[in-house]
Amino acid sequence: MTTTPARAGVDVGGTFTDFVFWTGSQLRLWKQPSTPSAPEEAIFQGLSQQIDSQPFALLHGTTTATNALLERKGARTAFLTTEGFRDLLFLARQTRRELYALNPEPAPTPADRALCAEIRERLSAEGQILKPLDVSALPALIQKWKRQKVQSVAVCLLFSYLYPDHERILGEWLSPHFDVSLSSQVAPEFREYERASTTFLNAYVAPRMKQYLSALEQGAHSRGASQLLIAHSNGGLMSAQRAREHPVSTLLSGPAAGVMGAWAVGRQARENQLLTFDMGGTSTDAALIYREPSRAGFGEIDEMPLRLPRIDIQTVGAGGGSLARLDSAGSLRVGPESAGADPGPAVYGKGDLPTVTDAHFVLGTLLPETFGYGQFDLNPARAWQAIEKLAKPLNRSVQETAEAILDQADAQMARALRKVSVSRGFDPADFTLIPFGGAGALHVCRLARWMGMTRWLIPEFPGALSAYGLLWMDLMHEAVRSLLIDFSSYDRLRVQRILTDLEEECENALRSAGAPPDSMTYSTLIDLRYLGQSYELTVPFDSRDPKRAEEAYHQAHKQQFGFDLPDRPLEFVNLRMRGASLTPKPIGLRACSALMPAPRQTKIYWSGETLEVPVFSRAELTLKSPVPVPCLVVQPDTTIWIEPGWQAQVDNLGNITGILVSNHE
Repeated sequence: MTTTPARAGVDVGGTFTDFVFWTGSQLRLWKQPSTPSAPEEAIFQGLSQQIDSQPFALLHGTTTATNALLERKGARTAFLTTEGFRDLLFLARQTRRELYALNPEPAPTPADRALCAEIRERLSAEGQILKPLDVSALPALIQKWKRQKVQSVAVCLLFSYLYPDHERILGEWLSPHFDVSLSSQVAPEFREYERASTTFLNAYVAPRMKQYLSALEQGAHSRGASQLLIAHSNGGLMSAQRAREHPVSTLLSGPAAGVMGAWAVGRQARENQLLTFDMGGTSTDAALIYREPSRAGFGEIDEMPLRLPRIDIQTVGAGGGSLARLDSAGSLRVGPESAGADPGPAVYGKGDLPTVTDAHFVLGTLLPETFGYGQFDLNPARAWQAIEKLAKPLNRSVQETAEAILDQADAQMARALRKVSVSRGFDPADFTLIPFGGAGALHVCRLARWMGMTRWLIPEFPGALSAYGLLWMDLMHEAVRSLLIDFSSYDRLRVQRILTDLEEECENALRSAGAPPDSMTYSTLIDLRYLGQSYELTVPFDSRDPKRAEEAYHQAHKQQFGFDLPDRPLEFVNLRMRGASLTPKPIGLRACSALMPAPRQTKIYWSGETLEVPVFSRAELTLKSPVPVPCLVVQPDTTIWIEPGWQAQVDNLGNITGILVSNHE
């Protein structure tokens, strides 16, 4: 009889680092204050406190690459491209973000034009060499970049996604001197600007990510970790080595793990239509699950294109630490700036700027006794003082201002939820809202009303759901090749050869993550579009029955855009393969939970009136029993505020479910 090895899911957030430990028969939770300057230190502290001597696998959702990009603290990076395309990252698509601006802002990029260079070469779309690769100027360029203290180089040549030989030769020249990212390896898809942007971002964050993963791997192994796996933005796990080579794949690492955790909770509760929102300390991530999480092959981060398979997640700067302020016109604004973990909200006692968390303390929906595992010495009076500075110029009471701060945050989160639902052709009223992150359960009732939704479900430990989701992620790799051919008359032998190559790529990636060969499964997808369209949709593909892919495309197009064109020819854009190896899952396990010390009653300011409401520890709620509403439910990882007008009960899995029974606000 084999035993399931211990596994630790660790998600690093802006304020807290969350841990879920699974020993095969038991789940344990822990929260550790994050250490932004060295994220691995919080991980080591948590592991040292919670892990015994038994070996374990460390599964990690990381924000290291994301923070390096957003804070513009990546490597000094050069860009090398085909002659004539030096300004590719700056010209972008020439779309205006502000339609009527006389001096429109250029597309954002961390690239420095002085470090962008050209190489003489040119291929045709058919692979014909129009200009041979000329490397005669390369030695001088390498020396110049060394003098300019370049650390990393991104290489993106025209048509290298089809014919990568020229990029490989350049990689051989450059790799002894710099960290090198090749577009033919990072994002082998057509559209040169998006491919260049993705490759540049990979090169920009690579040195920092490699340093972080090396330190993490060394420290984790010294504490008993037998394996380190990293969450990919596509909802799967990959080896630490692959994360080092393709760090851009981790830019949505933590949020993807949260969606996978929500999907796991939904499947166990037999809920297959979910809208999720992950509200942490800095931001909120929204996603849609219709039978399975919605995925995309393209997105943006900080308005820069990202051409990689990913879970379709929309992020807004509204979290517990989001700062509230007055703009130049005297109007209230919330986020995207955040107080982070240090100094944190004013209630932490280190700063004096008001945040969403401070608003909750003012309204009474957060209690000092139960916040953050009791690891904080809080000063609620400072929350009142911070918000009072906004209340006076607004001519409102402190509590009215606090409620207005929450309204602003809710409006931003509702916008993200609409982008992943209404914008995709789905009615939010048909879905169940599932909140997680440390602050999500405080906003679930308000957001559900804003979205016209009548049902919500709060997992047993929403504050640690991203860490829990890591335990539900399988080893996964997605490979892609661009084709751009007529779908009705494509060369089936060519497609089969490409499928063989993609399967080999997936197998090698899964092997590197420790997957046994007999555990691997493969699924094929294709990107299709109507001839003449600019963008495509992804549908399942069976080479033995291509007609089904055509029908699926028409249906998907009608779902998202409200119409289809069944008589119009289709273009075969990309061929994709998703390889996976299933991992053990903590099915049916509930987390160990302790009674939280808290008052039995508290006062909450809600919709202009003060309510006296009961306070329950989540551990004392009885399965399959109704929950008295309104009430505050406290637990180590979060606080739940159930507003009047909802009917709530605990299901047989320990989730709290809510149904709207009154529209009174």
